[in-house]
Amino acid sequence: MNAYARPESSKSDARGLRLWVPRLMLAAATVHMVVGVVAAYSHWRGIVSGGLWNTVRNDDDARMMDLWFMISGIAFFGLGLLARRSVIATGTMPAETGWILLTLGIPVAVLEPVSGGWSLIAIGVPAVVMSRRDRFTSGFGRSAAQRAGETVVAPMRARTVQRWTGRLRGVRWW
Repeated sequence: MNAYARPESSKSDARGLRLWVPRLMLAAATVHMVVGVVAAYSHWRGIVSGGLWNTVRNDDDARMMDLWFMISGIAFFGLGLLARRSVIATGTMPAETGWILLTLGIPVAVLEPVSGGWSLIAIGVPAVVMSRRDRFTSGFGRSAAQRAGETVVAPMRARTVQRWTGRLRGVRWW
């Protein structure tokens, strides 16, 4: 099993949730950035027409808010990509993914109830549930290939080191 193969599981609902949590994160991050561009189009037009350099100053709260709104969307997208990569490589959902989403979503939902904080909570809860299910139902610390009983090939760097150390055994060093 290589790093690009889909993780296998005996339970189809577990595999489905495990694969859908990163997809939902990427979709929510995309919606977040689209809303940021559409809702603040006039601000972004001013930022781009101003030449980008030093167009968001400390005294312009609206532009600063729009900038950080977009940066948080990009960071959310990055977290979704990392979660996706982890699920593909290991076959399990990292617990940190769900806890980060809940840590961000709960304060946002409390402070601003009509916001996207609820979507973070809605994605974070299944992520935590899946990570706990993965932890207790599969071998903790083992890769998906090891759980499937396949032979795990050493990474290229380790094989290269083994090859060179084998060649250097006959060399006198002093």
